[in-house]
Amino acid sequence: MILNPSISSPRKSMRHSKSRSSASATQLQWFWMAVFLVVLALLGGSSRPDPVQLAMLRPMAALLLIPAMYYIRLDDLAPARTVLLFLGGLLVWMVVQLVPLPPGLWQGLPDRETIVALDRLAGNADVWRPISLAPFRGLNSLLSLIVPVCALLLAVSMKLNSRLLLTIIAGLGLVNALFGLLQVVGGSRSFLYLYSITNIDTPVGLFANENHSAVFSALSLLAVTRLFLDHNPIHRPVWMKLAFVPVFLIILFTVLISASRAGLMATLFAIIASGLMGWMTVRSRGSGKAKVKVPETSRKAIYAATAGFALVVLLIVVAFLWLERTPAFQDLMGRNSMEDLRWKTWPVFQTMVSNHWLLGTGFGSFDTVYRLYEPDDLLARSYLNHAHNDWVQIVIEGGVPAALLLAGLLIWLARFVRTLLGSREHQALAVFCLAVLAIIGSASLVDYPARTPIFQAVLVWLFLAVVQDARAVRAGSGEGRSSG
Repeated sequence: MILNPSISSPRKSMRHSKSRSSASATQLQWFWMAVFLVVLALLGGSSRPDPVQLAMLRPMAALLLIPAMYYIRLDDLAPARTVLLFLGGLLVWMVVQLVPLPPGLWQGLPDRETIVALDRLAGNADVWRPISLAPFRGLNSLLSLIVPVCALLLAVSMKLNSRLLLTIIAGLGLVNALFGLLQVVGGSRSFLYLYSITNIDTPVGLFANENHSAVFSALSLLAVTRLFLDHNPIHRPVWMKLAFVPVFLIILFTVLISASRAGLMATLFAIIASGLMGWMTVRSRGSGKAKVKVPETSRKAIYAATAGFALVVLLIVVAFLWLERTPAFQDLMGRNSMEDLRWKTWPVFQTMVSNHWLLGTGFGSFDTVYRLYEPDDLLARSYLNHAHNDWVQIVIEGGVPAALLLAGLLIWLARFVRTLLGSREHQALAVFCLAVLAIIGSASLVDYPARTPIFQAVLVWLFLAVVQDARAVRAGSGEGRSSG
């Protein structure tokens, strides 16, 4: 019998069908990720609990959990296990703070005397109340976890490797910078200012706060540098690698015209860390143990190109400072009222910590509780909606349980950074991780960037990228996990 060669076998047809189905699923996953990124960028730049954007952001993030959960597999959760445990621990503790307690329990907690007196006057002496002194704000904080959880599960379900995650972060950084430049060009009436309560006439970008925007730009610079130095791309064209240079300069330019002192200091630190990463990368490629050995002539050319770019960046920064075109630098040289307020409120924060260190006042309750402690000489028309020191505020609002969760996350990250430091070939990655932690940690000493949804999503992606890099080093490979 003669078989017709034009007729495919059933097994081959099944393979082609599976391949088409897999490609279609991947495209659909990227569609959902694109939707999330657009929604996150346009609606997730404020740390306040009351912007109307949150009424759209959180329901859409909750809906996007559906495709994330549909495509995810249990094995995919391994790199994200600790971050999920951290977020899960926060969720549990937030719920516990909202559970009503018998009068005999909650009335014995600090700062309940006034509430007890008012209840007695109203005839509600036996009412049950939770640990949180502002339950509605606590519920708002609980719902805010939807965004980072959605960001993490979408990335895990797509099996995004560290390069893709950093590319997303660098892309958000570029969009943020372009928004900022256009805002300055458009003036105070520019429709590109996305929030009603914001820093007008400054490049806030996708954020409501110029400090948050500038610190995010510093993180974006690190991501761009890391991608540029990536020595093992998969069929990456030369133009794509060279495109990182103007992206770096655009983001840098936006920070330099910002009035954010924290952002300027973070950016200068990011530039130094970027230079160190570049030097370590070139050195490791020239070593005898390098997997990608670079010839001597090529290595000299790389050294020259790296030094030339570093000189250009240095000249740009010096020119802006010398010509007094950097508002943040002028603020650093002058007296700042906010700095004075931080020093004056520090004793107040110490008292709040000493009274509430065990169980906390409830997430999101800071500004409500601060009014109970605010001294008369600090009363003003403006008010503190946050402590401008997130390390202290976490203890005030979350007490010991929140502090232990955060300490556990930092110890977990330290293990992976130590793994990267132990490999000379991957020490540049360790510098990247340490620089990210240093920028976030330092910014949180004087501000609260991690309370914005964009930052929360980016932080879980950065943590996931660190885990993937460290796992790859332990496995003896320079590759991250392959993308879905």
